[in-house]
Amino acid sequence: MNLNQKEINIKLLVKDYSIETAPNVYDKIGELKNYLPHNNEVYITYLQNEDPLRVINTSKKIILEGLNAIPHLPVRSIKNYAMLEKYIGNLSEDAGCKKILIIGGGGSQVGNINSSLEVLQTDLLSKFNFESVGLAGHPEGHPEIPDKILDKAIIEKNQFAKNADFKLYLVTQFFFEAKSFELWEKHIAALGNKMDIHAGIPGPATLNTLISYAKSCGIINSFNFLSKQALKITKIAKTKTPDKLIADLAEYKFINPSSKLKKLHLYPFGGMKKTSQWMNTILDNHLKFKNSNGFEIF
Repeated sequence: MNLNQKEINIKLLVKDYSIETAPNVYDKIGELKNYLPHNNEVYITYLQNEDPLRVINTSKKIILEGLNAIPHLPVRSIKNYAMLEKYIGNLSEDAGCKKILIIGGGGSQVGNINSSLEVLQTDLLSKFNFESVGLAGHPEGHPEIPDKILDKAIIEKNQFAKNADFKLYLVTQFFFEAKSFELWEKHIAALGNKMDIHAGIPGPATLNTLISYAKSCGIINSFNFLSKQALKITKIAKTKTPDKLIADLAEYKFINPSSKLKKLHLYPFGGMKKTSQWMNTILDNHLKFKNSNGFEIF
């Protein structure tokens, strides 16, 4: 593959990247449109003990900026089906959301809803006219869920997707090597996966910016988060920029046209400004490739 084709592949994969923020982060920044000139999708995290109204209001403000807001719906944080309907209804009718991401969510379960599949089966997403629904994917597994259960979920969600009147897709937890994604996609394809995949990757970060991100999101005091993610935190601090990961994923997608990989989702551990500026710079400039398959930006 020549260098020109490499650059084309990378820019095709990067051009529609999505990114996420939290209500706390958004309140500090004020606006995102100055950081995201490519009309990107913005996911809004819903951390444990968050006020759902803040997620709804943040989604509404982001949509008013002309961006696409995709709020999280963490199953374990929903107390009951009445709260679920109110939250989904307000996201649609008040904030104007047409897309949503359903995840398990961290921490202890506070209600009687056990899985994202149960939310799908309520028919509330159809009732409130959602057009696109993201579901969690785990290329490197999950620290609390056995692989067999993760596999079962992929099979059941694909079966549900066959008759759904909205599009379902997978958004992965962040990973650090393209090989992890390749092996995982091959595995879920064997299970019958037909859903598109948005690959989650860490944005540029140092240890200091990682700690700042944790503070701004309200997770710095969570011992469980820090202990379970200790290895990943070390990798983030060493990675600095995910250039090789992006180049490897773009090459994988080019070589495997049947891959369900459609776009990148950025976890901005180094901050919204730093992450978005770096991604936008990739799109707007020529790239210089290294022997490792990584790249630098002219």
